Amino acid sequence: MLVLTAAVLVSCTAMPAVTPVAPRPVVQFPLVGAGADATPSAAPDGAPRVAPQSRAAQAIRFPYVAQPDWVPTPYNHDIGRNGDGSIQYIVIHYTAISYNRTLKAFNLPNSGVSAHYVIRQDGHIAQLVGEADTAWHAGNGYFNDHSVGIEIEKSEESNPDFTPEEYYAAAALACAIAARHNIPLDREHVIGHNEIPWPNNHSDPGPTWGWPHFMYLTSLCAPANADTVHASFVSESPFPTVTSGATASVTITLRNTGATAWRKGTPQEARIAIRGNDKSLAFLGTNWPTADRPAAQNEDIVAPGGTASFTFTVIGATPGTYVLPLRGVVDGAAWMDDLGLFTTITVR
Repeated sequence: MLVLTAAVLVSCTAMPAVTPVAPRPVVQFPLVGAGADATPSAAPDGAPRVAPQSRAAQAIRFPYVAQPDWVPTPYNHDIGRNGDGSIQYIVIHYTAISYNRTLKAFNLPNSGVSAHYVIRQDGHIAQLVGEADTAWHAGNGYFNDHSVGIEIEKSEESNPDFTPEEYYAAAALACAIAARHNIPLDREHVIGHNEIPWPNNHSDPGPTWGWPHFMYLTSLCAPANADTVHASFVSESPFPTVTSGATASVTITLRNTGATAWRKGTPQEARIAIRGNDKSLAFLGTNWPTADRPAAQNEDIVAPGGTASFTFTVIGATPGTYVLPLRGVVDGAAWMDDLGLFTTITVR
């Protein structure tokens, strides 16, 4: 949080290095405006940008790819990262003054404060400090060195409450930062300024910031990888017995115990696969997505904690008993936990 008193900027000041003390429903999101276009300039390494465009004109729905406007400040940050340089946290702040005054404050020589990103009330994102460099936002040297700071406009001058566009922009930005630095999108690694252990003299983002809603939004765009893709068993329909040439349906239900939502028709789509990508049992299937993928999730969105059902059809091609070994997967990302799933198909 930023506070201006008699034209002197106070708060978010860099401090000496200190070691820190140790199912939801499917939702349709409204359109998100990004604000006016801006003139592009060179972006820092590790934070590639595209030519800025108006999201309102593009009619992009959340989740979307964050497109920060690169407006670097020459002041109030350190080049590079001290210590081991690892980025482990994302720190959420609010500005307490308007977006424009915040940018001016971060460009005041010797103001002693800055942040990597500032989000305007309409969802537009400005980047002032490259992620490879150290912004002075946490008031704690250790956390400055090991975090990315995001300031969100909230001010009586502009918007006294957080806007939906700010939540969407902050979530999209957090997902992108997490993907670049392999930061888990959980409340141990995505924290408020008030949760910095020392000096612990800030209250932002404050009691009106909806952490559950924000973390739910990040799950919709969280990178799918071995750390975020997990599942547990819920139920399976009875093993089918069919006559030769007849068909039967099998339904398996899994719970999403990871940190990324399963979203149908996207790179986060969950599927039931044949373990080991074995295609030799494909003759048992009908209308499978591929020879080694019997089913994709039935639901559009399955947030962490929610359940997904997978239904596929088997056919009695040849008499006999067949064991189909199964495992959940997000293709191109990670296998889910090996739960020993299988279904036995008896053809008479």
